[in-house]
Amino acid sequence: MGRKLVDVEADVGFEVWANDLNSLFEEAALAMYEVMVDVESVNPVVGKELELESEDLSLLLHSWLSELLFITDVEGLVFSKFEVTIQGTKLRGKAWGEPVDPERHKPKTEVKAVTYYKLKVEKEGDLWRAVVILDL
Repeated sequence: MGRKLVDVEADVGFEVWANDLNSLFEEAALAMYEVMVDVESVNPVVGKELELESEDLSLLLHSWLSELLFITDVEGLVFSKFEVTIQGTKLRGKAWGEPVDPERHKPKTEVKAVTYYKLKVEKEGDLWRAVVILDL
């Protein structure tokens, strides 16, 4: 498992990789929140459950991250722990976090949206890899 930032003009992108698809989606969510806040300071005290379905894995990843971002925008929650189970085209996920506290969480960048630009989920050898670009 791992992650690294990808340079993109006016946006920020990241690449994540993991041994299995569930872990890949968890890593992607963690990478997105690392762009926004200091995730190490976010206590996983509030849980949110999500159930999503999409026709392919790239769109499912987009839906997963977009739904988390929507919860952050509407409810003011930031997350630091994720659990995902993917079966076919369905995702069941849970995210744990807490209301954003600017002093503790040290907000970095406001993410407006998850884009479709360069969005990719693929298996490379024994690893799953995803690329995501965020609109800032």
